[in-house]
Amino acid sequence: MPDEEYLNESLRKIAKGAGIGFSGAFIGMAFGYFSRIVIARFLGPGDYGLITLGVAGMSIAATLASVGLPSGIRRFVSFYKGKGDKGRMKGTIVGAIKICFPLSLFLAILTFIGADWISINVFHEANLTPILRIFAIAIPFSVLAQIFISSTIGFQDLRYKVYVNDIFQNTFKLVAIISLLLLGFGVLGATWGWVLAIILTPFLAFYFLEKKLFPVSHSKIKSIPVEKELFSFSWPLIFVSVAGLVIGWTDTLMIGYFSTASDVGIYNVALPTAMLLMNITVAFSMIFLPVASELYARNRIDDLRTAYSAVTKWVFSLTLPIFLLMALFSESIIRLIFGSAYIHGAIVLSILAAGFFIDSATGPVGSITQIYGRTKINMGCSFIGAGANFTLNLLLIPICGIEGAAIATASSYILMKIALLICAYRIAGTQPYKLSYLKPLFASVIAVSVVYVATKYFIGVSFISLAVMFFVFLLLYFFLLLIFKSFEEEDLMIMRAIDERLDTKSEWARKIIRRFL
Repeated sequence: MPDEEYLNESLRKIAKGAGIGFSGAFIGMAFGYFSRIVIARFLGPGDYGLITLGVAGMSIAATLASVGLPSGIRRFVSFYKGKGDKGRMKGTIVGAIKICFPLSLFLAILTFIGADWISINVFHEANLTPILRIFAIAIPFSVLAQIFISSTIGFQDLRYKVYVNDIFQNTFKLVAIISLLLLGFGVLGATWGWVLAIILTPFLAFYFLEKKLFPVSHSKIKSIPVEKELFSFSWPLIFVSVAGLVIGWTDTLMIGYFSTASDVGIYNVALPTAMLLMNITVAFSMIFLPVASELYARNRIDDLRTAYSAVTKWVFSLTLPIFLLMALFSESIIRLIFGSAYIHGAIVLSILAAGFFIDSATGPVGSITQIYGRTKINMGCSFIGAGANFTLNLLLIPICGIEGAAIATASSYILMKIALLICAYRIAGTQPYKLSYLKPLFASVIAVSVVYVATKYFIGVSFISLAVMFFVFLLLYFFLLLIFKSFEEEDLMIMRAIDERLDTKSEWARKIIRRFL
């Protein structure tokens, strides 16, 4: 049976982390999204597509160079924190740097030298060459930032990830891109603005790690080498990362190969918009892994299962109505935010939103198998998703264009998460779903239907009307959740913990909810 006091403390940790993680993700999302809007509107689909291909090249190289270690860092730092072993905590961080940094330099040089061949022979876009070379410079800095940020998350404190990644990097990127575009530097200026933000990120991340959490360089703590253990845990995750690259970038790269840079640009206004759904899952998952790892280290398995179920319910309840709104208003969202030149991406947005919602509704399922040390299962499930993604993109893009790419990507995410759910149940005997999930489902459908009918047939679609009706939707959704008695005691714990972390005031809401428990 779960230890109620200890479970409460674990849920509070997850909620506090998720609260600040979600706030940071929202801020980062806003500034990161504005950067894409500025580039898309200022430069047009063609140049926006070139920058997207450059980001893809940098992301692929950085992911390969990290060899799956960021997840291992989060797991081992948190695990040894639970054991009180500072020497191995330090050894985890130092070992990751020794493994990843030289590899990142090698891949950066390789990308820089091979940029011309890739641009001409793969994407048939000679103008891509200087953009790829600029992004190649950012590869080592991106890898170091991942190491330092993963270390801070391992200490179960998401604040510094928020300060560095979500606020600083995205804010600086937006300001730099706007400034360089206004100065007339065009697509290369926008590229440099993006890269300069990445270059500065690891320095700030290391400052917070060193000064606020754990002195890595200025410390009498002797580093105990754990490279072998860390790499043994993490090496299957490099295949997970490679599979993630296939799932995350094959659509974009194949559109670039089979079609034009303009189609890449149109697709990549829909893709990041749909992926906003996953921010909620990411906010919970990043703090769930270290907290759940500590529960596992203390052999509190029932608490771990209960925490997983509670977190998944929150993710499901928050993402479902957003998905419905995104799918129903896809054309209006694309037109109002990016302009009529990108309206062809509306159907793509609806398809991708469906896939990412189902992915999010499984909660942090991938963390369960990692916590039990079964990372090869994550690798196998990722291969299922990657194989499906590559095959479907190859078959569907030549026939259906960017809509085919959306179907391929959505399907691969769904297959991968279903496989992970089955494996997590077999290993840990846990699955998060209960009949109570039907309550937020009904509440979402009713609230979204009311807003859709009112907007489409009575009020009309405009930026102001959508903003007003979104506020109406939130009130109606909350009211219906109360009527259906969707809240449980664990939900009140999570709300209270978020209040403590963000200094918000939801006591009035909790008092209302208690009357409907």
